[in-house]
Amino acid sequence: MTLRLTLALTLLAVVPAVRPVLAQPRTEQPPAVGDEMAEFEKELDALFSSGGLTADEAAQRASRVSPSVRRSAAQIEVAIAQAQAAELSRVPQVGGSLSYTRLSPIDTPVFGDPASGMAFEFPVILNQYAASARASINLSDYVLRYPKLISAARLAEEVARTSNRSAMVNAGQEARVAYYEWVRARLQNLIAKRQLEQVRTTLRQVRALAEAQRLSRADLMRVESNEAVAEQASIQLRNLAELREEQVRLLIDAPPEQPLTIGEDIRVDITAAVAGKLDDLLGTAKKQRLDFKVLDTGIEAKERQRAAERANLYPKLSAFGQVDYANPNQRIFPAEEKFNLTWAVGAQISWTLNETLFARTTDRRLRGETNELRADRENLERGTRIELLAAQQSVSIAIAALATSAKGLAAAQEGYRVRRELLNAQRATAVELVDAETDLTRARIAALNARVDLRVAMVQLAHALGNDVK
Repeated sequence: MTLRLTLALTLLAVVPAVRPVLAQPRTEQPPAVGDEMAEFEKELDALFSSGGLTADEAAQRASRVSPSVRRSAAQIEVAIAQAQAAELSRVPQVGGSLSYTRLSPIDTPVFGDPASGMAFEFPVILNQYAASARASINLSDYVLRYPKLISAARLAEEVARTSNRSAMVNAGQEARVAYYEWVRARLQNLIAKRQLEQVRTTLRQVRALAEAQRLSRADLMRVESNEAVAEQASIQLRNLAELREEQVRLLIDAPPEQPLTIGEDIRVDITAAVAGKLDDLLGTAKKQRLDFKVLDTGIEAKERQRAAERANLYPKLSAFGQVDYANPNQRIFPAEEKFNLTWAVGAQISWTLNETLFARTTDRRLRGETNELRADRENLERGTRIELLAAQQSVSIAIAALATSAKGLAAAQEGYRVRRELLNAQRATAVELVDAETDLTRARIAALNARVDLRVAMVQLAHALGNDVK
């Protein structure tokens, strides 16, 4: 904004500065003056071409190619994976094993009296085979933990999807503003070129007067200084136009070889938004803007995650079951060298000190993260209120600028008409007509610049309200 204001003031100061010098009477017939404004209108028509890039097209292209949008899309994949992991937590813990064991030979004791025939000994089975299947279910978690954990994960996925939409909207907003700043820079570059041409034309006339000793060398050097200032302003504005175009090109991912032309004629009138009460606008913004929805959903997700983690503070009720198919089966007595099937089911209540301690620290962390989100939402609400007020004021200022620039344009047009009639009556010099043409050109650019300001303000107000959300 400072650079734009400095350059505009520089341009406004160039031609008027030479007016006292050129006001001296002259005997030469005035040079023929072409229809400068007709040429200017032609240049404007060439600047705004049908089929060129518009602000809406730039926003659509930017929302598709923005790295921020791609990053938020990747976060959706992360959230989906986390939601699936939460769903899988309800699956019972099921496992199994197959084993073979070769035991070393041992001497087994003999029980009873061998002489009486009442002795016996336990068989030693050296080759042991076993197949086992196990399952356990945390019954209490199905009631106290899993539903809240799954709900929190689904809300986190919703946050990721909403954040992706918000990133697309923000990318479009950035592209729209960059587009209009590019248009502004192109217009400023156009007027800078015309100002430089006018100063150089005037300089040639002043040199002729100086050579005829009608003006002093000091006056000539003053005009030459004005030419240098105008040339420097033209260079700066040309570079600014190139910079703004490169910004738009990057935002829409346009290749370097693709020419960019302006397809939105800002000379067309648009309807400005009707001013409303700030509180009403803020209420609309909180309902429509996606960043509010992201924070609200994120807070709810954290609260449900806290509720899920608090279940670890209490003892857990679980059920379990096991099936063994083994040779020999350890539950068969005495051992037999054959496969036998046995099973066992049960329930237990367990409590672990470490889980309780970790649950307390986790709850503290989640409570802090939730408070962070609440603070972020409060900051967002405050910032949105200021953003709405600033955008609404910008619209009002732009509307006023349209009216004042229209008055200035009408005055400049009348001044040009009068100067032209005086020139035809040989009561004014050609230089005075050039000054009038410059004033008219500057007034037209001021009017066009006001139209750019109105469009930028409208874009900012629509974004602040969330009207650009689709």
